[in-house]
Amino acid sequence: MKNYYTTTEISKLLGVTTATVNGWINSKDLPAFKTPGGHNRIRQDILLEFLSKSSIPVPPELDTSSKPKILVVEDDDDVRGFILAVLEDLEYEVEVDIAKDGYMAGNKVVKYRPDLIILDIMLPGVSGIDICKRIREELGKNAKVLAITGYYSEENKNKMLEAGADAFMKKPMLLDEFTKMVNRLILACSNKYYLKKKGEQLVNS
Repeated sequence: MKNYYTTTEISKLLGVTTATVNGWINSKDLPAFKTPGGHNRIRQDILLEFLSKSSIPVPPELDTSSKPKILVVEDDDDVRGFILAVLEDLEYEVEVDIAKDGYMAGNKVVKYRPDLIILDIMLPGVSGIDICKRIREELGKNAKVLAITGYYSEENKNKMLEAGADAFMKKPMLLDEFTKMVNRLILACSNKYYLKKKGEQLVNS
């Protein structure tokens, strides 16, 4: 999430004109600072404080109570436990849901609308490739897909990437490599969120 916003960005977020935003700035209701080029910039914390004081609803893009949603699609208990332990140890807060087969995964993609799906490609019910295609149909590029498999081959990798996966890893995943990959994919969709450290300050991408 950004540290600072332009008047144009704020006007789009709030559905008002830039003249209205400039009026708030000129009246000192919305404190801003000038860039070397003379443009107004507003800090995100100041914007949120202004919205609260003005009883203006906070748009979803600025909702600091929301967290990135992660769906873990894995039928193996041990692998799923490993993944959940990694997610539990992330430095920032996330929401996590699980699906143990392809049918459950398909339903949760629609209802849960995750930001990141960690997807085993060998699943009971429906294949990971079909689930990946469903994700792209339902969520477009708004979600990231990390495909994992214990049956690695270039053919499987290429099929998943063609189906829309953003990354591919073979099982068993190494802790450091898997953690780095998960972090990278979450940060890639973090423009929708404030990534909040557990019990600490906001992490801005």
